[in-house]
Amino acid sequence: MLVQRNPIAWLLRNFLCLVFLYLSAAVIAEEPRDHGLLWEISRPGAESSYLFGTIHSEDPGVLALSASVRQSFSGARRVVLEVMMDMDSMAYASTAMLMMDGRKLSELLGSMLFRRTAALMEAHGVSEVVLEHMKPWAVAINLAMPAPETGVVLDYSLYQQAMADGKPVYGLETIQEQLGIFDGMKIEDQVALLKDTVENHDQIAVMHRTLLDAWKRQDLREMMAINEASLQTGDPQLSHMFQQELLIDRNLRMLERMQEHLEAGRAFVAVGALHLPGEQGLLSLLGQRGYSLKRVY
Repeated sequence: MLVQRNPIAWLLRNFLCLVFLYLSAAVIAEEPRDHGLLWEISRPGAESSYLFGTIHSEDPGVLALSASVRQSFSGARRVVLEVMMDMDSMAYASTAMLMMDGRKLSELLGSMLFRRTAALMEAHGVSEVVLEHMKPWAVAINLAMPAPETGVVLDYSLYQQAMADGKPVYGLETIQEQLGIFDGMKIEDQVALLKDTVENHDQIAVMHRTLLDAWKRQDLREMMAINEASLQTGDPQLSHMFQQELLIDRNLRMLERMQEHLEAGRAFVAVGALHLPGEQGLLSLLGQRGYSLKRVY
């Protein structure tokens, strides 16, 4: 029997999944950086920090962190995530994902696409009543990931552990900035994104499993190859937009906001793994800023 889940929780859980499924990424520039999820970041004058590449999954093999990751996390004085996962963020997301102007999703999609969407969303524990009021991009985000079981993904697990340990937690971005990327899309682009997700739902599920396997092998090169293959089934215009706004622009923003935490030292920074590699990835950008990078795991 399906259990109705809190739509706010699964929105936050799934927000960045589109980074993995729709973005184009640059070819990895340096051979030593095509593998590895945990990197020590050092520079004279500050204690070392760590950068960890996550994946938004509740898979037990993902949540069971390696000893080196646990040790780096335990020794950190502060934890830095992509976004804070507190009640304020949830409260904002609860309204941002809904249409408040009287429109209904069935009117935007048409009866046939809405029926297909409703059938898929039922497996995700979302009723048709709730679905009618959701924005197309919010539905696409949900459908781009497997149906949740526990709702506790790696990023949220790190947040919970940090809070339990009494470590200060910071976000590199605000929830407004993250969701604003999607909210700023024209409604026809949102519908196109949702239509593409529904039509390729089976392929996306396979792609996610393959991506998960690559993450478990710490294989950044393979993750990028999987990501590039996903572009063959996606809308080229949307893919280009996501590449610029969800990857390149955000890498630069996170790099700038990461500086104060790296200068303070002993920070554990966790971001999606596909933000790490590539000529415009965080590993390369940090190297350009004069940091030394050493693979730990």
